[in-house]
Amino acid sequence: MNITMWHVRLLNTPFNPKVVYDGHPTLFTIKLYHGGEFTKYPDVRYIDGTVNYVDMVDIDEFSVHELDAIMKGFRYGVPPVIYYHFLVLVETSTLVFAL
Repeated sequence: MNITMWHVRLLNTPFNPKVVYDGHPTLFTIKLYHGGEFTKYPDVRYIDGTVNYVDMVDIDEFSVHELDAIMKGFRYGVPPVIYYHFLVLVETSTLVFAL
């Protein structure tokens, strides 16, 4: 069965990952924050941005190049400087790392 490549979910569109991803263990969703900024340490937070969900991402095909393609779809105009970060959740806090 061919699965469509990733797509950005329209806002307020219902989505049930248990149903959609059933039988497709390599697919996942990215919660993507963009257009905002991080506050300074020690109270690091992301503010003034937009949140979008990118569904049907295949872990076997995903790379930073795919993330670049997703970001191009948001059409920020002049190629912006983009910094990618990811979260690591630990028992006592959340850590933010540059990618």
